[in-house]
Amino acid sequence: MTHSHPPHPLRKQAEPTITVVSVPAPARRTEKEQIFHDGLTEHLLFALPIAMLEISRMPPHALDPLRAMAAAAIGGRGDVLQFPSKKHTAEAGQQLDLGLAYLALMTAGGITKFGVHACAAPHDDCPANASSSNQTESTT
Repeated sequence: MTHSHPPHPLRKQAEPTITVVSVPAPARRTEKEQIFHDGLTEHLLFALPIAMLEISRMPPHALDPLRAMAAAAIGGRGDVLQFPSKKHTAEAGQQLDLGLAYLALMTAGGITKFGVHACAAPHDDCPANASSSNQTESTT
């Protein structure tokens, strides 16, 4: 007996074309801010592709709770990313990864934030394309 599952909303093909690249980011005001930003960028270059792949393989019914959990954790504990604590830093970091990955998968053209651009399908002006203009990070 075979089971038929409805198509996954993130899958238009077998797997999304996951792209995560660094982009020019505004200079930070202090050395401490620059060190934090550079570390976050390096972390996201590693973590976002994994989180995007993980989310793209989730069943549709798991996406809304994931989105709500990530928003609550980032909104309620986002400050521990900048000011680490022993209790909640890892959880907030993981939720940031999942929240950004969700946005990158669901937003046409992906997202550009924290010194990285992440997208799940080829698009015009993608910083990963050598011929595209160098898309810079938004400052909002």
